[in-house]
Amino acid sequence: KRRLSRIEQQLPDALDLMGRAMRAGHAFPTAVQMVATEGPEPIAHEFSITFDEVNYGVPMQDALGNLATRVPVADLRFFVVAVSIQRETGGNLTELLDKLAQLVRERFRLAGLMRVLSAEGRLSAWILTALPFALVGIIHMVNPKFIALLWTDPAGLYAVYASVALMVIGIFWMWRTVKIRF
Repeated sequence: KRRLSRIEQQLPDALDLMGRAMRAGHAFPTAVQMVATEGPEPIAHEFSITFDEVNYGVPMQDALGNLATRVPVADLRFFVVAVSIQRETGGNLTELLDKLAQLVRERFRLAGLMRVLSAEGRLSAWILTALPFALVGIIHMVNPKFIALLWTDPAGLYAVYASVALMVIGIFWMWRTVKIRF
């Protein structure tokens, strides 16, 4: 998981490197080779495998498909699909790579912003989850006979069961509210 995260973080720089290489007049396979030789690990290793596959006679479409299969990262799949469509329809591949790198960077920025904005909700969820248990512990330490009614009286047990059930519902609700998928 950490390796895939690093590849995802390195992808915009790799796309920029490919775009600069193609703007300088290099072909797409050469740009892939430049990422393999000049890029940081672990993305350089994956692009090296892709370049080797192309050198051994695998068509570029298939080599890029293999890359997307080996590295299950959504942004890398976007790259593979975009390059595949561009190869079929034509167009400016350097501009496509630049826009894709910019898009990936904006996604990272948005993900960071969402984490920051949801941090308060996550902290509130942790506090609201821990607070009842902490209060029961404090009351048990201060006056054990007072809290013992919850365990000894049948009505107290029903109250405990109902409060635990409501806490589980509340925790699930807070978790769903704070978890933002994009």
